Amino acid sequence: MTNNIHKKIKAVLESSVSNSGFDLKNESSGQREPDGEKTDTSSFWKDKYLHLLADLENTKKRLARSSALEIEYQNIELFKEMLQVADGLNLILEHVSCEDDSRNIFQGIKGVKNIFDKLFIKYDVETIDALGAVFDPNLHEALGMVRNPEAIHHTVVRVEKKGYLYHGKLLRPAQVMVASG
Repeated sequence: MTNNIHKKIKAVLESSVSNSGFDLKNESSGQREPDGEKTDTSSFWKDKYLHLLADLENTKKRLARSSALEIEYQNIELFKEMLQVADGLNLILEHVSCEDDSRNIFQGIKGVKNIFDKLFIKYDVETIDALGAVFDPNLHEALGMVRNPEAIHHTVVRVEKKGYLYHGKLLRPAQVMVASG
């Protein structure tokens, strides 16, 4: 690929030289002009070539960074949408009993929830362990305070909705109830 780029740059340089009235072969060999002054166009074109090559490399790096950021942004948006489904499955699992009539339904829902969990692990989406932790406004969203004399002040006593991190960055804060003393 680099050879193709070099060929294209050389073709552009040769066409620009021929259009400007210079003869690249005569100029690069160091022949003298009729007035006797030696021209230094070979170093000029070499510098121009190196600048173009450096600019090309910088453009490649900038495009790679830009596309990586775009992919990460789209992943975040996708996972935010998937969290709603995971929340729904969690709610169902909390409210469905494991009795014989609904055992098959329960197992099916649990299987789908396991698929989501594996997908989250694969893409480095992790849940925030909030229950019993000290309230952190960077990771938790307090929905209210609950009087609980047995719990330490400002600790999470109930998780209403799980919070998630994506590559260590907050995807969604955990919605929690906090102990007030």
